[in-house]
Amino acid sequence: MRGAIQLSLGFIVAVVFAIVLLSLAITWLQGIIGGISGLTENLIQESHEKLRETFEQTDSTFAIWPSRYELSRGGILKMSAGIKNNADDGQNHKFVINVIPTGASTGICPEGDVELCTAPGGGSLKEYMQKWATWTKSPTTIMINHIGYNQITIKVPSNARSGTYIFNVVACIDYDRYDECTLETLNWGGSAQPLTIIVK
Repeated sequence: MRGAIQLSLGFIVAVVFAIVLLSLAITWLQGIIGGISGLTENLIQESHEKLRETFEQTDSTFAIWPSRYELSRGGILKMSAGIKNNADDGQNHKFVINVIPTGASTGICPEGDVELCTAPGGGSLKEYMQKWATWTKSPTTIMINHIGYNQITIKVPSNARSGTYIFNVVACIDYDRYDECTLETLNWGGSAQPLTIIVK
């Protein structure tokens, strides 16, 4: 009888211990999965709505949204640039955009020139920042009086220094290559659109 009671108590203790461990494991996994899913900020749909409003309410023909955003190291932002084709000739046209690193806060780049400043791990800060941005680099045809969207993804490396990073997004009409669309050659939208990323 005593052996049966001891066996029952041992079984109950083992079951309680297993339940506690299982609860802890579930909580831990939820934290990990929540952290992973929280790394990506997908603002594509909202970007399209905000850009449509911008084009309806202003004379702008090129805009990005958001123009300023805060991300953690390892964080990802998915956003959009919008181009409205209201060309004077009334024709469909090809457009490209380019995302160009242009500055960083003094704590990151004391010299003020991202081509001269050093990135974590070596190399220029400009080359380092260029790897953060991806977008459609081939020309996109936009029909007359329509809006075209180009998704921009910014991925902050896990070794990025805290501070402010500035990109300029430029748009060009009838260019075949994105790298020919620069701050000097931009010919659509009037001016470059600054994109500020604040790394926490």
